[in-house]
Amino acid sequence: MTRRAQPSVPRPLEPGRIELWCTFLADVDAEGTWERYPALLSEAERARQQRFRFAPDRRRDLAARALARTVLSRYAPVAPETWVFEADAHGRPRICSPRTAASLEFNIAHSGDLVVVGVAPGTPLGVDAEHLARGTDTTALERYFSPLEIEQLRALPAHARRLRFFELWTLKESYLKARGVGLRLPLHSLTFELPGSGAVRLVLAAGVADSASRWAFAQFTLRDEYVLAVCAERVGPQPLQLVVREAVPFGSQRRLAPRLERAAGIEAAAPQRWSESGR
Repeated sequence: MTRRAQPSVPRPLEPGRIELWCTFLADVDAEGTWERYPALLSEAERARQQRFRFAPDRRRDLAARALARTVLSRYAPVAPETWVFEADAHGRPRICSPRTAASLEFNIAHSGDLVVVGVAPGTPLGVDAEHLARGTDTTALERYFSPLEIEQLRALPAHARRLRFFELWTLKESYLKARGVGLRLPLHSLTFELPGSGAVRLVLAAGVADSASRWAFAQFTLRDEYVLAVCAERVGPQPLQLVVREAVPFGSQRRLAPRLERAAGIEAAAPQRWSESGR
């Protein structure tokens, strides 16, 4: 069911919960809300907008920033335009002000026509999305994948190899973003085993200073065109609860019930866990 956005009292996120908000630029076009977004940006963000050479990149960046600001204001009593962000050592935005909301972790991903913002309460979080129509070289595998992953990819027919390429890529990117290390950690030092039956297992190469068991993963497709992956730090023995919505900032929103293609330590939140206020 699609519903119009309604004013509501901000609600803190429950521990163990991850919420993903997905915006398609074509939906923003259809609802005509673009004109409200520039007023949300800081001076630095407006300057960044001017540096984009191509209009599609400016639109995608504007939608991402509007979505991040309006989504964060759902969880804290802060007007969307008053959030202040700073970049970490790898250029990833984080909350600088207000400090009272600093426990909110968020991550942004975009590809093609899609922008995604993931939010979690004080839990390191990484999100990645890839458009399946995106051009990529699935033959130069050594740049991105471990020997085991390469062996498995080469055993697949071309059409299946392309999908598996993006599945592995988004899982790797979500992990790197959750850890906040960027590409300092070589992609081939991570191996994702996808044994079937919806399972996923991370294996780290010797010398990687981390424990694979502390991370949870989920992956699903959206509108049959995009592969999304989310990685978050586990907060206890129970699976993290994942909620996914499509939304247009200052426009409509609808809850989704994604079928997780694979997961470890994350499950789709039961519908009754969503309040009827649209939160």
